Amino acid sequence: MDEILAQLSCKNIVDLALLMPKRIENLNFASTYTLNANNCALVEILEQKFAFNKLYCNCYCKNWDLPCQITIFNAKPFHKALFAKGKEVIVYSKVSEYAGIAQFINPKILKNSGNINFIYSIKGVKDEVITKAKKEFINENILKEYKIPKRYIDILLAMCDEESALKYFESEELKHCLKYVELLVHLQELSKVYQNKNLNEKIKTQNIDSWIKTLPFKPTNDQINAINDIKQDLAKTSTKTRIVMGDVGSGKSLVMFAAALMCYPKKVLLMAPTSILATQLYNEAKRLLPGYVKIMLLQKSPSKSMIKQALECNFIIGTHSLLYQDFDDIALVMVDEQQRFSTKQREKLSKANYENIQPHYIEFSATPIPRTTALIHKNIFSYSFIKQMPFKKDIQTILMNVKDSNNLFLHMDEEIKKNNQIIIVYPLIEESKNSIYKPLESVQEFYINRFSNVYSTHGKDKNKEEIMKEFSQNGSVLLSTTIVEVGISLPRLSIIVIVAPERYGLSTLHQLRGRIGRNGVKSYCYLLSKNEFSNRLCEFANTLDGFEIAQIDLKNRKSGDLIEGQNQHGEQFKYFDEYSDRAIIEEVLANKL
Repeated sequence: MDEILAQLSCKNIVDLALLMPKRIENLNFASTYTLNANNCALVEILEQKFAFNKLYCNCYCKNWDLPCQITIFNAKPFHKALFAKGKEVIVYSKVSEYAGIAQFINPKILKNSGNINFIYSIKGVKDEVITKAKKEFINENILKEYKIPKRYIDILLAMCDEESALKYFESEELKHCLKYVELLVHLQELSKVYQNKNLNEKIKTQNIDSWIKTLPFKPTNDQINAINDIKQDLAKTSTKTRIVMGDVGSGKSLVMFAAALMCYPKKVLLMAPTSILATQLYNEAKRLLPGYVKIMLLQKSPSKSMIKQALECNFIIGTHSLLYQDFDDIALVMVDEQQRFSTKQREKLSKANYENIQPHYIEFSATPIPRTTALIHKNIFSYSFIKQMPFKKDIQTILMNVKDSNNLFLHMDEEIKKNNQIIIVYPLIEESKNSIYKPLESVQEFYINRFSNVYSTHGKDKNKEEIMKEFSQNGSVLLSTTIVEVGISLPRLSIIVIVAPERYGLSTLHQLRGRIGRNGVKSYCYLLSKNEFSNRLCEFANTLDGFEIAQIDLKNRKSGDLIEGQNQHGEQFKYFDEYSDRAIIEEVLANKL
């Protein structure tokens, strides 16, 4: 069995059961024909006519007791002999009608009738070998081991038998069965990969009610609900994974600080994607958390003394450098802007375990990557929404062709007069033969001559953090790459222009758009392109809801590899569709794995 499974790239017996023929050849004679379907018939050739490389035969079908016709396009001389007058032949092809008479077009001639053949068309493996293997290895008992409902087991077994398969092949019932079983077994595998592990001891959470009352602002209901969700997670004796979704400015950082305080005096890690954001979170944590919480900022290449100092701290905030340190007795790991890290990076931090003990784990994001969205749908990850904002964002997204840029520049003049700021995001720093867009370096002179107080930076710029700080205080226009996706707060920012938006994922576009309108000021996001706008970008422009954008991203990019995380997007299933088959997810979860 293992050999045939390997040949067919099947991981297990269910994969073999889910392997469906591309078509079924029913070579039985029927008493009447089925229109626009393949039919097998015994015909007698009454006469033939050859003209313009076509052979026309008037025939009599013995099993239908009806006249019929055969047409051979691009006929060769040997066809005349095959369909000679007076011969009886068994033909097989799709049947159409002309003037009420059944028509066979380019039929196959068969030696025998009465068979039903499964056609799989898998290179290197004969169809009959697959048919035999399915009959031999697939049975009710082995399918029951996968907790497949009886009604779906019956359909899968029927598809192993030639006669029974005809009832279900290409039916909606079979399609639903394949989707359900494929998802069911996949979720069983996911449950093993993401199974919760035991903690050293149950975390005794701190009561933070009095701290919340001392805050210089009142938290939103969504923030309080997210904090309570995390409190319940921390009370569990096994590790929990949670995704907290909230747009830029919704107050995710307060939830992070509350989570860290609830774990005190246990150690908590928070990883951010950039030094600017890590520093911003550190300063905010120092401002809001009680003085007895020892907080440390750890980034770039920390010294041995800094590492030693960190071991005595309760709350460590850092960048990628946290991935390469060994911390003991960690109660909670948090990752901000999860879409900026690879699956392997997040996994490495979340599984910083000792003696097979893992910490609780929380990811924060405005728009989860498709892989994460798919795991949320399947109840593998728990989730909390922070949809309420301290202020209502008033953002208009405008799709604009590059040739209309002059209208944009006039709008920029108006915003600068209001003492507002603008960021223009370019996809490239230097010239590229493969791009139809100008790079950032070649447009700097134009903007400097056209506007005042213009700054420019990018990811390779060693002084980017200083330039960003200088721009925040004195700048009007900033030319940049996507490094501005996360980072320093810019409350006066009212316009962001994204050049070549088709080159970016929706998560990045949403993060960039989230930089504007931070204090409720009327703001504008321009998607500036030389191409026609795709449905994906039009859908993006019509919503500001981060989770809805994550759904659109999932629909377009698919979920990727959910088991090993090698790919964070791409097709994962053969039958089941992450976006359109949500009802099947609910059906599987309702039946319990």
